Amino acid sequence: MKDLTGLLKSVLKSPLKRSAGHLPFDAVFGLFREVLGNNNRSLEIITDMGDKLGGDYIFDINYIKGAYAELISAVGRSINSFNALTQNRYSGIHDAFRRIDGQLRSLIDESPSPSGKLVIPYEDITPDMEREVGGKNAHLADLQNHLRINVPDAFVISTAAFDEFIKFNGLNEKLRSNSLPKPSLAGLQSLLINGGMPPSIVSAVDNAVIKLTEKHGRGFTLAVRSSAQEEDGDFSFAGQFETVLNVPPRTNSITEAYKKVVASLYSPRAIAYQSQLGYEPAQLKMAVGCMVMIDAAVSGVMYSTNPYGDRDTLLLNASWGLGEAIVDGRTDADFYIVRKGVTPEAVISKAGKKDVMMINAEDTGTNEISTPDEIRGRLCLTAGQIVELVNLAGAIEKHFSRPQDIEWAIGGNGRIFILQSRPLKMEDNVRDNFTGINQAAPPEHTLIKNNGIAVQKGIAAGKVFIIKKMDELENFPKGSILVSKHDSSNFVRVMPYVSAIITDTGAPTSHMASVCREFKVPTIVNTGNATQILEAGQEVTVSIDDGGITIYDGIHSELLRQKNANSPNMVSIHEFRKKRYVLRYISPLNLVDPLLEEFTVEGCKTLHDVLRFIHEKSVTELIERGRESASRLKDHTAVKLDLPIPAGILVVDTGGALDHVGNADKVTFEQVQSIPLKAVIRGMMHQGVWHSGAVSLRAGDFLSSMMRMTDIVNESGEFVGNNIAVASREYLHLSLRFGYHFNMIDCYCSENARNNHIYFRFVGGATDITKRSRRIELIASILKEYGFNIRTQGDLIIARLSNISQEETENILDQTGRLIAYTRQLDAMLHDDGIVEKYAKRFLEGKYEL
Repeated sequence: MKDLTGLLKSVLKSPLKRSAGHLPFDAVFGLFREVLGNNNRSLEIITDMGDKLGGDYIFDINYIKGAYAELISAVGRSINSFNALTQNRYSGIHDAFRRIDGQLRSLIDESPSPSGKLVIPYEDITPDMEREVGGKNAHLADLQNHLRINVPDAFVISTAAFDEFIKFNGLNEKLRSNSLPKPSLAGLQSLLINGGMPPSIVSAVDNAVIKLTEKHGRGFTLAVRSSAQEEDGDFSFAGQFETVLNVPPRTNSITEAYKKVVASLYSPRAIAYQSQLGYEPAQLKMAVGCMVMIDAAVSGVMYSTNPYGDRDTLLLNASWGLGEAIVDGRTDADFYIVRKGVTPEAVISKAGKKDVMMINAEDTGTNEISTPDEIRGRLCLTAGQIVELVNLAGAIEKHFSRPQDIEWAIGGNGRIFILQSRPLKMEDNVRDNFTGINQAAPPEHTLIKNNGIAVQKGIAAGKVFIIKKMDELENFPKGSILVSKHDSSNFVRVMPYVSAIITDTGAPTSHMASVCREFKVPTIVNTGNATQILEAGQEVTVSIDDGGITIYDGIHSELLRQKNANSPNMVSIHEFRKKRYVLRYISPLNLVDPLLEEFTVEGCKTLHDVLRFIHEKSVTELIERGRESASRLKDHTAVKLDLPIPAGILVVDTGGALDHVGNADKVTFEQVQSIPLKAVIRGMMHQGVWHSGAVSLRAGDFLSSMMRMTDIVNESGEFVGNNIAVASREYLHLSLRFGYHFNMIDCYCSENARNNHIYFRFVGGATDITKRSRRIELIASILKEYGFNIRTQGDLIIARLSNISQEETENILDQTGRLIAYTRQLDAMLHDDGIVEKYAKRFLEGKYEL
């Protein structure tokens, strides 16, 4: 992608235009318009790429390269104009742009890992390293480095090391073969497990172990875990690769475990999963995380949002000891449904049998033991631990901007550690697809009713196939219902042709459950005794919907006819997914609220974030330049706006704001052509909102007003601030002072909703701070009704609104004009807190009397 690289360099090395601080306002406004134009073009390209990569069009990699070249060109031009507008104050925007571009180019061209490091500690992992360290490691490092959440210390043996390992053992040609039969796979795994380790990797691992030992001493072990490219991304790869637990911190032990994890990339189970997603063998690379083991007292899994029901709840599973028993479905774990909120509350707390638990073995690996009687039937979590887990889940979901499937552990000291976080598959429109279908079959045909936990909703029918040993999967009949005592991620081998899965034990948070949701296989776990009720070869119909779980005897065609027509395609072609994968670094929006502290250059994870940051900071810059221009130009180019209310507004026309002015020093409302200015003035002149009568001040209010005189006069005793509008046809910066009240409106109002914004600022008042604060509360409650994002402090309010249509912008500006007029004297009336709601309600009802 040499042409894209050259284009990027030319963009970033372009000379800056003149600083906005030395430009006349019309030139500043021109830069702002350039930013908007380039931002809009960028967003159009992003939208087009999203449509093309959504699956309804035929395209090739040349489309991706061409569209991306055009996109970075438009974003680069926007950055250029933005830097000129802001006097290069946000130089970090270049770094964010380069970082994201590097991620995208490595994906499109499948170029080698950017850093080439063989071993990378978690603390050194940056957002652009996901292809080097794999999704699992990248997510955990992100939580550790940015949210400061407890994640065990770890280092990663990177995909660059994987390439080195494969090359060292002479396996490149074998892996390039597009079809590896099962005997070849077994041989390949053996070659990997018995392969030699390059000295460079051994040395790098040795150095990483020394650093961990310096911090933890020698009384620790490691979990050596897979983190393949794209693992824990759009698809989870849950349970498909090897994990080696309780590994001694010796280099040779770690490298032996590493080889087992790498070899698992080519296990029949993993190859079956990959083939269903359209991957050929050797298209994925394996990074491996080496994480300090937590000697867990309690472990579990939580879904940050309930995928099966009320989105205001989350799901928790917990069991004694290590979490291996839960994710592998070996134990009947505790089950919680917790309502989110300021004070989380468990609405369901069901103690599992927890017959077995996993613990670290004496030397290496883990042991399954019987759970001690005294804790077996006891709930694992305290109320305080549930609250802490829920708060962690909320923070992690917010950080990644989507629901998460989270593995956690509580150490012997009570500290909670996050061991994994990946995107959670959610049900879409399930209620519409399945409402009422259970009533189609007569009750006498019911075999199982509401036993177990629904993992994936749907309808299926077929013959029961009861599996007792994993090798029986080789003879699984297509279209059958798989019934098993335990759940297992090995079931992925029959996912393309299994109709449904039913298990006696298991949890909705297991690895198998994750895979079943990905492939939309109707699934029920923890039925208790399905293997005893259902008989091998028996024909049954499975129905799982919002009304519950029902398994009917026989095939019921009337139910199957109601099956969701949008059944998933089990094969997601790799080339298509690779092209769609680039959108991860292009279209998601993480910077949403410009009033939050996280709204920074460092928070830019995608090109959409870069564009959002540029837009908001450009608006802020325009507001500041507009304020300066209003003060500087008022005595030279301003004309008075002649209105039937004593607003005393001077207008500076930067182009298209006024009609037929000539040499006149006054203009009428009818001559105003500025769309936003006209809307605000129309509101201020609305019948009944402008009150000219005097409002009596109490003694305390009068003293407060006298004390505040110094806030609004200069050293000569003159009032500071003026009622002035800097306006064009589509833009307005309006500064108003009425007595002790100061208003500012900055607005862009055009046919393109993406460009439009309203910024509103109000401060001041003649009364004491309590009444002034009540007025702020009143204004805030009204503006929230129109969708504004609000920030308040004392007698100050700042409100923002953006991405709204021209018609809506004009309507809201009209209401804002009414609010400015209505609230001029209102603080003197707000004698108690209860009256605030009264006046807010009056205003919203169009009743403007005081």
